Amino acid sequence: MRQLAAIAAVIGFFALAFVGWFNGLPVFICGVRALVGAVAIYYVVGLAGTVAVRIIADAVIQAQGDQAHNGKQES
Repeated sequence: MRQLAAIAAVIGFFALAFVGWFNGLPVFICGVRALVGAVAIYYVVGLAGTVAVRIIADAVIQAQGDQAHNGKQES
């Protein structure tokens, strides 16, 4: 999950830097804003990925438990 977050952060960094540069901001300001944005993207994607994995894992565990519970009742 960290690798996906890092890739998203790098892409976000360049996208934010390009938008700032395209709008005529100084290079230093573009870099700082892009860096802050990339760090935010890294944490948001990492958190969202962790939440998604936990939701999927919980659903799988619940399905396994339901399947085991239904199998005991039929026997």
